[in-house]
Amino acid sequence: MSQKIQKIQRIWQRRGILGVLHFLYQNAASQIKNKRAYQQWIEKNTFKQEDITSARQQISQWQIQPKFSIIMPVYNVEEKWLKRAIESVRKQIYPHWELCIADDASTESHIYSILTHYSQLDSRIKVVFRTENGHISAASNSALELATGDYIALLDHDDELAINALFENAQLINRYPEADFIYSDEDKIDSKGKRFSPCFKPDWSPEYFYSCMYTCHLGVYRTSIVREIGGFRSEYNGSQDYDLVLRFIEKTKNIFHIPKILYHWRSISASAASGSQAKPWAYTAGRKALESMLERSIYPGHVEETPNPGIYRVRRDIIGNPLVSIIIPSAGTTVNNASGSLCLLENCIRSVQQMSTYRNFEIIVVDGYDIPDATLEKILAMDVKLVRCAEPFNFSMRINRGAAEAKGQFLLLLNDDTEVITPEWLESMLELAQQTEIGAVGAKLLFPDGRLQHVGVMILEGNPCHAFYGFDNEQSGYYCSNIVNRNYLAVTAACLMMRQEVFQLLGGLDEAFPLNYNDVDLCLKAHQTGYRNVVTPYAQLIHYESASRQKGLKPGEWNQLNHKWKDYFEKLGTDPYYNPNLSLKAPNFELF
Repeated sequence: MSQKIQKIQRIWQRRGILGVLHFLYQNAASQIKNKRAYQQWIEKNTFKQEDITSARQQISQWQIQPKFSIIMPVYNVEEKWLKRAIESVRKQIYPHWELCIADDASTESHIYSILTHYSQLDSRIKVVFRTENGHISAASNSALELATGDYIALLDHDDELAINALFENAQLINRYPEADFIYSDEDKIDSKGKRFSPCFKPDWSPEYFYSCMYTCHLGVYRTSIVREIGGFRSEYNGSQDYDLVLRFIEKTKNIFHIPKILYHWRSISASAASGSQAKPWAYTAGRKALESMLERSIYPGHVEETPNPGIYRVRRDIIGNPLVSIIIPSAGTTVNNASGSLCLLENCIRSVQQMSTYRNFEIIVVDGYDIPDATLEKILAMDVKLVRCAEPFNFSMRINRGAAEAKGQFLLLLNDDTEVITPEWLESMLELAQQTEIGAVGAKLLFPDGRLQHVGVMILEGNPCHAFYGFDNEQSGYYCSNIVNRNYLAVTAACLMMRQEVFQLLGGLDEAFPLNYNDVDLCLKAHQTGYRNVVTPYAQLIHYESASRQKGLKPGEWNQLNHKWKDYFEKLGTDPYYNPNLSLKAPNFELF
Protein backbone atom coordinates (compact mmCIF):
# COMPACT_ATOMS: atom_id res chain seq x y z
CA MET A 1 0.00 0.00 0.00
CA SER A 2 2.87 2.37 0.77
CA GLN A 3 4.05 2.12 -2.87
CA LYS A 4 0.61 3.24 -4.07
CA ILE A 5 0.56 6.16 -1.64
CA GLN A 6 4.02 7.26 -2.79
CA LYS A 7 2.90 7.04 -6.41
CA ILE A 8 -0.16 9.24 -5.65
CA GLN A 9 2.07 11.73 -3.84
CA ARG A 10 4.41 12.01 -6.83
CA ILE A 11 1.48 12.67 -9.18
CA TRP A 12 0.08 15.27 -6.75
CA GLN A 13 3.40 17.12 -6.68
CA ARG A 14 3.64 17.20 -10.48
CA ARG A 15 0.07 17.59 -11.63
CA GLY A 16 -2.05 18.52 -8.61
CA ILE A 17 -5.41 17.12 -7.54
CA LEU A 18 -6.75 17.02 -11.10
CA GLY A 19 -3.79 14.90 -12.15
CA VAL A 20 -4.41 12.47 -9.28
CA LEU A 21 -8.12 12.20 -10.10
CA HIS A 22 -7.37 11.63 -13.78
CA PHE A 23 -4.82 8.90 -12.93
CA LEU A 24 -7.24 7.11 -10.58
CA TYR A 25 -10.09 7.38 -13.07
CA GLN A 26 -7.91 6.13 -15.92
CA ASN A 27 -6.79 3.10 -13.89
CA ALA A 28 -10.29 2.21 -12.64
CA ALA A 29 -11.87 2.63 -16.07
CA SER A 30 -9.15 0.51 -17.65
CA GLN A 31 -9.63 -2.32 -15.13
CA ILE A 32 -13.40 -2.39 -15.63
CA LYS A 33 -13.05 -2.24 -19.40
CA ASN A 34 -10.45 -5.01 -19.47
CA LYS A 35 -12.52 -7.34 -17.26
CA ARG A 36 -15.54 -7.01 -19.54
CA ALA A 37 -13.43 -7.25 -22.66
CA TYR A 38 -11.79 -10.50 -21.55
CA GLN A 39 -15.11 -12.23 -20.92
CA GLN A 40 -16.15 -11.22 -24.45
CA TRP A 41 -12.81 -12.46 -25.77
CA ILE A 42 -13.31 -15.84 -24.04
CA GLU A 43 -16.70 -16.25 -25.71
CA LYS A 44 -15.18 -15.62 -29.13
CA ASN A 45 -12.09 -17.78 -28.60
CA THR A 46 -13.40 -20.88 -26.83
CA PHE A 47 -12.41 -24.12 -28.55
CA LYS A 48 -15.71 -25.51 -29.89
CA GLN A 49 -16.69 -29.04 -30.95
CA GLU A 50 -16.08 -28.28 -34.62
CA ASP A 51 -12.61 -27.04 -33.69
CA ILE A 52 -11.93 -30.29 -31.86
CA THR A 53 -13.08 -32.36 -34.85
CA SER A 54 -10.87 -30.31 -37.18
CA ALA A 55 -7.91 -30.64 -34.83
CA ARG A 56 -8.19 -34.43 -34.72
CA GLN A 57 -8.27 -34.59 -38.51
CA GLN A 58 -5.11 -32.49 -38.64
CA ILE A 59 -3.36 -34.69 -36.09
CA SER A 60 -4.00 -37.79 -38.19
CA GLN A 61 -2.20 -36.17 -41.14
CA TRP A 62 0.89 -34.87 -39.34
CA GLN A 63 4.31 -36.21 -40.26
CA ILE A 64 5.61 -35.56 -36.75
CA GLN A 65 3.78 -36.91 -33.69
CA PRO A 66 5.85 -35.55 -30.78
CA LYS A 67 5.38 -37.05 -27.34
CA PHE A 68 4.96 -34.68 -24.40
CA SER A 69 5.96 -35.56 -20.86
CA ILE A 70 4.02 -33.35 -18.46
CA ILE A 71 5.96 -32.83 -15.25
CA MET A 72 3.80 -32.35 -12.16
CA PRO A 73 5.26 -32.28 -8.63
CA VAL A 74 2.58 -32.79 -5.97
CA TYR A 75 2.49 -31.91 -2.30
CA ASN A 76 -0.58 -31.81 -0.03
CA VAL A 77 -2.81 -30.12 -2.59
CA GLU A 78 -6.58 -30.11 -2.09
CA GLU A 79 -8.33 -33.09 -3.62
CA LYS A 80 -10.54 -31.11 -6.02
CA TRP A 81 -7.67 -29.11 -7.48
CA LEU A 82 -5.49 -32.16 -7.96
CA LYS A 83 -8.28 -33.97 -9.79
CA ARG A 84 -8.95 -30.96 -12.02
CA ALA A 85 -5.28 -30.68 -12.89
CA ILE A 86 -5.10 -34.35 -13.87
CA GLU A 87 -8.41 -34.28 -15.74
CA SER A 88 -7.24 -31.25 -17.74
CA VAL A 89 -4.42 -33.45 -19.07
CA ARG A 90 -6.69 -36.42 -19.77
CA LYS A 91 -9.02 -34.14 -21.78
CA GLN A 92 -6.28 -33.09 -24.18
CA ILE A 93 -7.22 -33.32 -27.85
CA TYR A 94 -3.70 -34.40 -28.71
CA PRO A 95 -3.25 -38.00 -27.47
CA HIS A 96 0.50 -38.51 -27.38
CA TRP A 97 1.39 -37.52 -23.84
CA GLU A 98 2.40 -38.94 -20.51
CA LEU A 99 1.74 -37.34 -17.15
CA CYS A 100 4.76 -37.76 -14.88
CA ILE A 101 3.77 -37.13 -11.27
CA ALA A 102 6.13 -37.05 -8.29
CA ASP A 103 4.50 -36.91 -4.87
CA ASP A 104 6.86 -35.14 -2.49
CA ALA A 105 6.06 -37.25 0.59
CA SER A 106 2.64 -35.67 1.12
CA THR A 107 1.09 -36.11 4.57
CA GLU A 108 -2.52 -35.76 3.38
CA SER A 109 -4.03 -39.23 2.98
CA HIS A 110 -6.09 -38.44 -0.15
CA ILE A 111 -2.99 -37.82 -2.25
CA TYR A 112 -1.92 -41.48 -2.39
CA SER A 113 -5.37 -42.81 -3.22
CA ILE A 114 -6.01 -40.25 -5.98
CA LEU A 115 -2.65 -40.74 -7.66
CA THR A 116 -2.87 -44.52 -7.41
CA HIS A 117 -6.38 -44.45 -8.88
CA TYR A 118 -5.37 -42.37 -11.90
CA SER A 119 -2.22 -44.37 -12.58
CA GLN A 120 -4.37 -47.51 -12.77
CA LEU A 121 -7.07 -45.76 -14.81
CA ASP A 122 -4.76 -44.43 -17.53
CA SER A 123 -1.47 -46.07 -18.50
CA ARG A 124 -0.12 -42.71 -19.66
CA ILE A 125 -0.10 -41.51 -16.05
CA LYS A 126 3.10 -42.40 -14.19
CA VAL A 127 3.56 -41.81 -10.48
CA VAL A 128 6.50 -41.95 -8.13
CA PHE A 129 6.05 -41.56 -4.37
CA ARG A 130 9.08 -39.95 -2.78
CA THR A 131 9.95 -41.17 0.71
CA GLU A 132 11.39 -37.81 1.81
CA ASN A 133 10.11 -34.29 1.31
CA GLY A 134 12.70 -32.61 -0.91
CA HIS A 135 10.65 -29.59 -2.05
CA ILE A 136 9.71 -28.59 -5.56
CA SER A 137 13.00 -28.95 -7.45
CA ALA A 138 13.73 -32.41 -6.08
CA ALA A 139 10.16 -33.50 -6.78
CA SER A 140 10.30 -32.07 -10.31
CA ASN A 141 13.53 -33.96 -10.95
CA SER A 142 11.90 -37.16 -9.71
CA ALA A 143 9.07 -36.60 -12.18
CA LEU A 144 11.62 -35.82 -14.90
CA GLU A 145 13.23 -39.22 -14.33
CA LEU A 146 9.95 -40.82 -15.44
CA ALA A 147 9.83 -38.81 -18.69
CA THR A 148 10.28 -40.57 -22.04
CA GLY A 149 8.83 -37.81 -24.25
CA ASP A 150 10.49 -35.59 -26.82
CA TYR A 151 9.39 -32.51 -24.88
CA ILE A 152 8.50 -31.77 -21.30
CA ALA A 153 5.76 -29.39 -20.18
CA LEU A 154 5.42 -28.04 -16.66
CA LEU A 155 2.09 -28.17 -14.81
CA ASP A 156 1.49 -27.10 -11.21
CA HIS A 157 -0.63 -29.45 -9.12
CA ASP A 158 -3.57 -27.03 -8.82
CA ASP A 159 -3.59 -25.52 -12.32
CA GLU A 160 -5.27 -26.56 -15.56
CA LEU A 161 -4.30 -26.93 -19.20
CA ALA A 162 -6.59 -25.65 -21.93
CA ILE A 163 -8.05 -28.53 -23.94
CA ASN A 164 -5.99 -27.57 -26.99
CA ALA A 165 -2.71 -26.95 -25.16
CA LEU A 166 -0.74 -29.93 -26.47
CA PHE A 167 -2.42 -29.79 -29.88
CA GLU A 168 -1.21 -26.22 -30.45
CA ASN A 169 2.33 -27.14 -29.41
CA ALA A 170 2.40 -30.24 -31.62
CA GLN A 171 1.06 -28.17 -34.52
CA LEU A 172 3.88 -25.65 -34.09
CA ILE A 173 6.47 -28.44 -33.92
CA ASN A 174 5.17 -29.80 -37.24
CA ARG A 175 5.72 -26.35 -38.77
CA TYR A 176 9.03 -25.74 -37.00
CA PRO A 177 10.65 -29.08 -36.09
CA GLU A 178 13.70 -27.21 -34.79
CA ALA A 179 11.66 -25.72 -31.92
CA ASP A 180 13.36 -26.28 -28.56
CA PHE A 181 11.41 -23.94 -26.30
CA ILE A 182 7.76 -22.98 -26.79
CA TYR A 183 5.72 -20.74 -24.53
CA SER A 184 2.11 -19.61 -24.72
CA ASP A 185 -0.18 -17.01 -23.23
CA GLU A 186 -1.96 -17.70 -19.95
CA ASP A 187 -4.67 -16.48 -17.61
CA LYS A 188 -5.79 -17.05 -14.04
CA ILE A 189 -8.73 -19.08 -12.80
CA ASP A 190 -10.46 -18.72 -9.45
CA SER A 191 -11.98 -21.33 -7.14
CA LYS A 192 -15.30 -21.09 -9.01
CA GLY A 193 -13.73 -21.68 -12.39
CA LYS A 194 -13.96 -18.08 -13.60
CA ARG A 195 -11.10 -17.02 -15.82
CA PHE A 196 -9.55 -13.58 -15.49
CA SER A 197 -6.34 -11.54 -15.73
CA PRO A 198 -5.02 -12.76 -19.09
CA CYS A 199 -1.36 -12.30 -19.93
CA PHE A 200 -0.92 -11.78 -23.66
CA LYS A 201 2.82 -11.98 -24.22
CA PRO A 202 5.26 -10.71 -26.84
CA ASP A 203 7.40 -12.99 -28.97
CA TRP A 204 10.82 -13.82 -27.56
CA SER A 205 12.14 -10.74 -25.77
CA PRO A 206 15.40 -11.42 -23.90
CA GLU A 207 15.71 -8.05 -22.15
CA TYR A 208 12.13 -8.33 -20.90
CA PHE A 209 12.84 -11.89 -19.74
CA TYR A 210 15.84 -10.72 -17.71
CA SER A 211 13.47 -8.29 -15.97
CA CYS A 212 10.78 -10.87 -15.15
CA MET A 213 9.93 -14.43 -16.12
CA TYR A 214 7.22 -13.33 -18.50
CA THR A 215 7.19 -16.64 -20.46
CA CYS A 216 5.99 -18.58 -17.40
CA HIS A 217 3.12 -20.94 -18.40
CA LEU A 218 2.72 -22.95 -20.54
CA GLY A 219 6.39 -23.70 -21.04
CA VAL A 220 7.37 -26.61 -23.28
CA TYR A 221 11.04 -27.64 -23.51
CA ARG A 222 13.01 -30.18 -25.50
CA THR A 223 13.75 -32.99 -23.06
CA SER A 224 17.32 -33.62 -24.21
CA ILE A 225 18.34 -30.03 -23.42
CA VAL A 226 16.65 -30.11 -20.01
CA ARG A 227 18.66 -33.20 -19.20
CA GLU A 228 21.84 -31.71 -20.66
CA ILE A 229 21.66 -28.74 -18.27
CA GLY A 230 20.94 -30.96 -15.26
CA GLY A 231 17.24 -30.36 -14.69
CA PHE A 232 16.07 -28.31 -11.72
CA ARG A 233 18.34 -26.92 -8.99
CA SER A 234 17.11 -26.99 -5.39
CA GLU A 235 19.02 -23.85 -4.36
CA TYR A 236 16.56 -21.88 -6.52
CA ASN A 237 13.36 -23.34 -5.09
CA GLY A 238 10.51 -20.91 -5.67
CA SER A 239 12.04 -19.71 -8.94
CA GLN A 240 13.40 -23.05 -10.07
CA ASP A 241 11.63 -22.74 -13.43
CA TYR A 242 13.18 -19.27 -14.00
CA ASP A 243 16.62 -20.71 -13.27
CA LEU A 244 15.91 -23.65 -15.57
CA VAL A 245 14.95 -21.41 -18.49
CA LEU A 246 17.83 -18.98 -17.91
CA ARG A 247 20.18 -21.93 -18.40
CA PHE A 248 18.08 -23.47 -21.19
CA ILE A 249 18.20 -20.38 -23.44
CA GLU A 250 21.99 -20.46 -23.33
CA LYS A 251 21.77 -23.68 -25.34
CA THR A 252 19.38 -22.65 -28.14
CA LYS A 253 17.98 -19.80 -30.20
CA ASN A 254 15.01 -21.89 -31.38
CA ILE A 255 12.40 -20.19 -29.21
CA PHE A 256 8.76 -19.86 -30.28
CA HIS A 257 5.65 -18.22 -28.88
CA ILE A 258 2.07 -19.38 -29.34
CA PRO A 259 -0.22 -16.34 -28.88
CA LYS A 260 -3.07 -18.36 -27.39
CA ILE A 261 -4.27 -18.91 -23.81
CA LEU A 262 -3.21 -22.49 -23.16
CA TYR A 263 -2.77 -22.45 -19.38
CA HIS A 264 -5.05 -21.50 -16.47
CA TRP A 265 -3.16 -20.56 -13.31
CA ARG A 266 -5.21 -21.27 -10.17
CA SER A 267 -5.63 -18.20 -7.97
CA ILE A 268 -6.12 -19.42 -4.42
CA SER A 269 -4.42 -18.37 -1.19
CA ALA A 270 -1.69 -21.02 -1.44
CA SER A 271 -0.87 -20.17 -5.05
CA ALA A 272 1.61 -17.60 -6.39
CA ALA A 273 -1.17 -16.51 -8.76
CA SER A 274 -3.10 -15.06 -5.81
CA GLY A 275 -0.76 -12.08 -5.53
CA SER A 276 2.77 -10.79 -5.22
CA GLN A 277 2.95 -11.50 -1.47
CA ALA A 278 1.93 -15.16 -1.73
CA LYS A 279 5.47 -16.60 -1.88
CA PRO A 280 8.03 -13.88 -1.04
CA TRP A 281 10.94 -16.32 -0.96
CA ALA A 282 10.34 -16.97 -4.66
CA TYR A 283 11.47 -13.44 -5.54
CA THR A 284 14.72 -13.85 -3.60
CA ALA A 285 15.32 -17.08 -5.53
CA GLY A 286 14.58 -15.25 -8.79
CA ARG A 287 17.28 -12.69 -8.00
CA LYS A 288 19.72 -15.52 -7.22
CA ALA A 289 18.90 -17.19 -10.55
CA LEU A 290 19.69 -13.96 -12.40
CA GLU A 291 22.92 -13.52 -10.45
CA SER A 292 23.92 -17.04 -11.47
CA MET A 293 23.15 -16.17 -15.10
CA LEU A 294 25.39 -13.11 -14.87
CA GLU A 295 28.25 -15.23 -13.54
CA ARG A 296 28.03 -17.34 -16.71
CA SER A 297 27.54 -14.38 -19.06
CA ILE A 298 30.16 -12.61 -21.17
CA TYR A 299 28.46 -9.45 -19.90
CA PRO A 300 28.71 -9.82 -16.11
CA GLY A 301 27.09 -7.47 -13.64
CA HIS A 302 24.71 -7.47 -10.71
CA VAL A 303 20.98 -7.59 -10.00
CA GLU A 304 18.92 -4.89 -8.34
CA GLU A 305 15.51 -5.64 -6.89
CA THR A 306 12.73 -3.15 -7.56
CA PRO A 307 9.72 -2.03 -5.51
CA ASN A 308 7.66 -4.55 -7.51
CA PRO A 309 8.09 -8.17 -6.31
CA GLY A 310 9.28 -10.45 -9.10
CA ILE A 311 10.54 -7.53 -11.19
CA TYR A 312 14.30 -7.10 -11.41
CA ARG A 313 16.87 -4.79 -12.92
CA VAL A 314 19.90 -6.53 -14.39
CA ARG A 315 22.89 -4.17 -14.47
CA ARG A 316 25.69 -5.12 -16.86
CA ASP A 317 29.22 -3.91 -16.22
CA ILE A 318 30.32 -1.46 -18.90
CA ILE A 319 33.30 -2.80 -20.78
CA GLY A 320 36.14 -0.30 -20.58
CA ASN A 321 35.43 3.42 -20.75
CA PRO A 322 34.18 3.92 -24.32
CA LEU A 323 33.67 7.34 -25.85
CA VAL A 324 30.04 8.26 -26.59
CA SER A 325 29.49 10.74 -29.42
CA ILE A 326 26.29 12.69 -28.77
CA ILE A 327 24.97 14.10 -32.06
CA ILE A 328 22.47 16.95 -31.82
CA PRO A 329 20.97 18.53 -34.96
CA SER A 330 19.78 22.04 -34.11
CA ALA A 331 18.84 25.51 -35.31
CA GLY A 332 19.25 27.00 -31.85
CA THR A 333 15.50 27.59 -31.46
CA THR A 334 14.24 29.58 -28.49
CA VAL A 335 10.79 28.94 -27.01
CA ASN A 336 8.76 30.57 -24.29
CA ASN A 337 7.83 28.67 -21.15
CA ALA A 338 6.55 29.48 -17.65
CA SER A 339 10.01 30.70 -16.62
CA GLY A 340 10.51 32.91 -19.68
CA SER A 341 12.43 32.24 -22.87
CA LEU A 342 14.43 29.02 -23.21
CA CYS A 343 17.06 28.17 -25.80
CA LEU A 344 16.41 24.46 -26.32
CA LEU A 345 19.92 23.65 -27.51
CA GLU A 346 21.63 25.38 -24.59
CA ASN A 347 19.25 23.71 -22.15
CA CYS A 348 19.88 20.28 -23.72
CA ILE A 349 23.68 20.61 -23.64
CA ARG A 350 23.63 22.01 -20.12
CA SER A 351 21.53 19.05 -18.87
CA VAL A 352 23.91 16.56 -20.52
CA GLN A 353 26.98 18.18 -19.02
CA GLN A 354 25.56 18.82 -15.56
CA MET A 355 23.47 15.68 -15.02
CA SER A 356 25.56 12.91 -16.56
CA THR A 357 27.56 10.72 -14.21
CA TYR A 358 29.26 9.04 -17.19
CA ARG A 359 31.84 11.57 -18.35
CA ASN A 360 33.51 10.12 -21.44
CA PHE A 361 31.45 11.78 -24.12
CA GLU A 362 31.76 14.36 -26.86
CA ILE A 363 28.95 16.61 -28.08
CA ILE A 364 28.60 17.28 -31.80
CA VAL A 365 26.09 19.92 -32.86
CA VAL A 366 25.03 19.88 -36.51
CA ASP A 367 23.36 23.02 -37.85
CA GLY A 368 22.44 24.63 -41.16
CA TYR A 369 24.30 27.89 -40.58
CA ASP A 370 21.16 29.05 -38.75
CA ILE A 371 22.10 29.02 -35.05
CA PRO A 372 22.05 32.64 -33.82
CA ASP A 373 25.51 34.06 -33.17
CA ALA A 374 24.83 34.64 -29.46
CA THR A 375 23.80 31.02 -29.01
CA LEU A 376 26.72 29.83 -31.11
CA GLU A 377 29.15 31.68 -28.90
CA LYS A 378 27.65 30.13 -25.77
CA ILE A 379 27.65 26.52 -26.96
CA LEU A 380 31.17 26.71 -28.37
CA ALA A 381 32.25 27.78 -24.91
CA MET A 382 30.67 24.53 -23.65
CA ASP A 383 33.32 22.39 -25.36
CA VAL A 384 31.04 21.44 -28.25
CA LYS A 385 32.14 20.43 -31.75
CA LEU A 386 30.22 22.20 -34.53
CA VAL A 387 29.48 20.57 -37.90
CA ARG A 388 27.78 22.75 -40.49
CA CYS A 389 25.46 21.61 -43.26
CA ALA A 390 24.43 24.00 -46.04
CA GLU A 391 21.67 21.82 -47.50
CA PRO A 392 17.98 22.35 -46.58
CA PHE A 393 16.97 20.73 -43.30
CA ASN A 394 17.13 16.95 -43.50
CA PHE A 395 17.34 15.26 -40.09
CA SER A 396 18.83 12.07 -41.54
CA MET A 397 21.51 13.95 -43.46
CA ARG A 398 22.53 15.99 -40.45
CA ILE A 399 22.79 12.92 -38.22
CA ASN A 400 24.89 11.17 -40.86
CA ARG A 401 27.18 14.21 -41.15
CA GLY A 402 27.60 14.25 -37.40
CA ALA A 403 28.31 10.52 -37.33
CA ALA A 404 31.03 10.96 -39.97
CA GLU A 405 32.82 13.38 -37.64
CA ALA A 406 32.26 11.31 -34.51
CA LYS A 407 35.23 9.71 -32.75
CA GLY A 408 33.18 7.56 -30.38
CA GLN A 409 32.60 3.83 -30.44
CA PHE A 410 28.98 4.64 -29.59
CA LEU A 411 26.66 7.17 -31.19
CA LEU A 412 23.84 8.84 -29.31
CA LEU A 413 21.30 10.57 -31.53
CA LEU A 414 19.65 13.32 -29.50
CA ASN A 415 17.04 15.95 -30.25
CA ASP A 416 17.86 19.45 -29.08
CA ASP A 417 14.41 19.70 -27.46
CA THR A 418 15.29 17.14 -24.78
CA GLU A 419 16.51 17.55 -21.22
CA VAL A 420 18.27 14.83 -19.21
CA ILE A 421 16.67 14.13 -15.80
CA THR A 422 18.32 10.85 -14.70
CA PRO A 423 22.08 11.06 -13.94
CA GLU A 424 22.89 7.46 -15.02
CA TRP A 425 21.15 7.74 -18.36
CA LEU A 426 24.29 7.07 -20.41
CA GLU A 427 25.32 4.06 -18.31
CA SER A 428 21.80 2.64 -18.56
CA MET A 429 21.93 2.80 -22.35
CA LEU A 430 25.59 1.79 -22.71
CA GLU A 431 25.22 -1.44 -20.75
CA LEU A 432 22.68 -2.55 -23.36
CA ALA A 433 24.15 -1.03 -26.53
CA GLN A 434 27.54 -2.70 -25.91
CA GLN A 435 25.99 -6.16 -26.33
CA THR A 436 26.67 -7.55 -29.79
CA GLU A 437 23.10 -8.78 -30.37
CA ILE A 438 21.53 -5.38 -29.61
CA GLY A 439 21.00 -2.70 -32.23
CA ALA A 440 19.18 0.44 -31.11
CA VAL A 441 18.62 1.43 -27.48
CA GLY A 442 15.92 3.98 -26.68
CA ALA A 443 15.01 5.94 -23.56
CA LYS A 444 11.85 6.82 -21.67
CA LEU A 445 10.79 10.30 -22.78
CA LEU A 446 8.32 12.46 -20.85
CA PHE A 447 6.35 15.56 -21.66
CA PRO A 448 7.12 18.48 -19.33
CA ASP A 449 4.00 17.67 -17.27
CA GLY A 450 5.16 14.11 -16.60
CA ARG A 451 3.05 12.28 -19.17
CA LEU A 452 4.62 9.57 -21.33
CA GLN A 453 5.84 10.52 -24.78
CA HIS A 454 7.94 7.46 -25.58
CA VAL A 455 8.51 4.03 -24.03
CA GLY A 456 8.79 2.17 -27.33
CA VAL A 457 7.42 2.15 -30.87
CA MET A 458 5.13 -0.57 -32.20
CA ILE A 459 4.12 -0.93 -35.82
CA LEU A 460 0.45 -1.84 -36.11
CA GLU A 461 -0.83 -2.41 -39.64
CA GLY A 462 2.01 -0.29 -40.99
CA ASN A 463 1.45 2.54 -38.50
CA PRO A 464 4.32 3.38 -36.13
CA CYS A 465 2.68 4.04 -32.74
CA HIS A 466 4.05 5.09 -29.37
CA ALA A 467 3.01 2.75 -26.55
CA PHE A 468 0.95 4.43 -23.81
CA TYR A 469 1.36 7.83 -25.45
CA GLY A 470 0.03 10.56 -23.15
CA PHE A 471 -0.39 8.30 -20.09
CA ASP A 472 1.03 9.38 -16.74
CA ASN A 473 4.62 8.36 -16.04
CA GLU A 474 3.36 6.47 -12.98
CA GLN A 475 1.50 4.10 -15.31
CA SER A 476 3.57 0.92 -15.03
CA GLY A 477 2.27 -0.42 -18.32
CA TYR A 478 1.09 -3.85 -19.38
CA TYR A 479 2.73 -6.33 -17.01
CA CYS A 480 5.27 -3.68 -16.01
CA SER A 481 6.33 -3.01 -19.60
CA ASN A 482 6.90 0.72 -18.92
CA ILE A 483 9.17 0.24 -15.92
CA VAL A 484 11.55 -2.49 -17.11
CA ASN A 485 13.97 -2.96 -20.00
CA ARG A 486 11.80 -4.21 -22.86
CA ASN A 487 12.26 -5.11 -26.50
CA TYR A 488 10.40 -3.17 -29.18
CA LEU A 489 10.47 -3.21 -32.96
CA ALA A 490 11.56 0.44 -33.00
CA VAL A 491 12.58 3.34 -30.77
CA THR A 492 12.56 7.07 -31.41
CA ALA A 493 15.71 8.87 -32.55
CA ALA A 494 14.88 11.71 -30.18
CA CYS A 495 17.25 9.73 -27.93
CA LEU A 496 18.78 6.63 -29.52
CA MET A 497 22.10 4.91 -28.84
CA MET A 498 23.81 2.52 -31.23
CA ARG A 499 27.31 1.23 -31.76
CA GLN A 500 29.09 3.17 -34.49
CA GLU A 501 29.94 -0.06 -36.32
CA VAL A 502 26.29 -1.11 -36.43
CA PHE A 503 25.17 2.34 -37.58
CA GLN A 504 27.64 2.23 -40.46
CA LEU A 505 26.81 -1.40 -41.30
CA LEU A 506 23.15 -0.40 -41.66
CA GLY A 507 24.07 2.55 -43.86
CA GLY A 508 23.15 5.19 -41.30
CA LEU A 509 19.86 7.03 -41.53
CA ASP A 510 18.12 6.88 -44.91
CA GLU A 511 18.18 10.44 -46.24
CA ALA A 512 15.07 9.68 -48.28
CA PHE A 513 13.30 10.19 -44.92
CA PRO A 514 14.24 13.81 -44.20
CA LEU A 515 11.92 14.41 -41.26
CA ASN A 516 9.85 11.45 -40.04
CA TYR A 517 10.22 7.67 -39.88
CA ASN A 518 14.02 7.75 -40.36
CA ASP A 519 14.36 6.26 -36.87
CA VAL A 520 11.74 3.58 -37.54
CA ASP A 521 13.52 2.76 -40.80
CA LEU A 522 16.86 2.46 -39.00
CA CYS A 523 15.38 0.15 -36.36
CA LEU A 524 13.71 -2.00 -39.00
CA LYS A 525 17.06 -2.35 -40.77
CA ALA A 526 18.60 -3.43 -37.47
CA HIS A 527 15.84 -5.94 -36.77
CA GLN A 528 15.95 -7.36 -40.28
CA THR A 529 19.73 -7.80 -39.97
CA GLY A 530 19.25 -9.82 -36.78
CA TYR A 531 19.72 -7.25 -34.03
CA ARG A 532 17.13 -6.61 -31.37
CA ASN A 533 16.09 -3.17 -30.18
CA VAL A 534 15.31 -2.25 -26.60
CA VAL A 535 13.97 0.62 -24.50
CA THR A 536 15.33 1.28 -21.02
CA PRO A 537 13.12 3.25 -18.61
CA TYR A 538 16.18 3.98 -16.48
CA ALA A 539 17.30 6.63 -18.98
CA GLN A 540 14.72 9.41 -18.73
CA LEU A 541 14.54 12.75 -20.47
CA ILE A 542 11.97 15.50 -20.82
CA HIS A 543 11.01 15.91 -24.47
CA TYR A 544 9.54 19.22 -25.59
CA GLU A 545 8.25 17.27 -28.59
CA SER A 546 8.86 18.94 -31.96
CA ALA A 547 9.32 22.30 -30.27
CA SER A 548 12.31 22.97 -32.50
CA ARG A 549 10.75 21.89 -35.80
CA GLN A 550 7.43 21.65 -37.56
CA LYS A 551 5.02 18.97 -36.39
CA GLY A 552 3.18 16.49 -38.57
CA LEU A 553 3.97 14.32 -41.57
CA LYS A 554 5.00 15.45 -44.99
CA PRO A 555 2.93 14.14 -47.93
CA GLY A 556 3.89 10.61 -48.87
CA GLU A 557 6.08 9.80 -45.84
CA TRP A 558 3.80 7.05 -44.54
CA ASN A 559 3.39 5.55 -48.02
CA GLN A 560 7.14 5.67 -48.53
CA LEU A 561 7.80 3.74 -45.30
CA ASN A 562 5.19 1.11 -46.09
CA HIS A 563 6.35 0.71 -49.68
CA LYS A 564 9.95 0.19 -48.61
CA TRP A 565 9.08 -2.29 -45.88
CA LYS A 566 6.06 -4.00 -47.46
CA ASP A 567 7.76 -7.38 -47.87
CA TYR A 568 9.25 -7.35 -44.37
CA PHE A 569 5.93 -6.37 -42.80
CA GLU A 570 4.32 -9.28 -44.62
CA LYS A 571 7.04 -11.63 -43.42
CA LEU A 572 6.62 -10.50 -39.80
CA GLY A 573 2.84 -10.73 -40.01
CA THR A 574 2.36 -8.61 -36.90
CA ASP A 575 4.67 -6.63 -34.65
CA PRO A 576 6.50 -9.44 -32.78
CA TYR A 577 6.55 -7.43 -29.55
CA TYR A 578 2.80 -6.75 -29.53
CA ASN A 579 0.46 -9.69 -29.05
CA PRO A 580 -1.94 -10.20 -32.00
CA ASN A 581 -4.88 -10.68 -29.61
CA LEU A 582 -4.57 -7.05 -28.52
CA SER A 583 -6.31 -4.13 -30.19
CA LEU A 584 -4.79 -2.50 -33.26
CA LYS A 585 -6.84 0.65 -32.69
CA ALA A 586 -4.55 2.07 -29.99
CA PRO A 587 -1.18 0.81 -28.71
CA ASN A 588 -2.29 0.56 -25.08
CA PHE A 589 -2.28 -3.25 -24.75
CA GLU A 590 -6.08 -3.52 -24.55
CA LEU A 591 -8.31 -6.19 -26.08
CA PHE A 592 -10.87 -3.94 -27.76
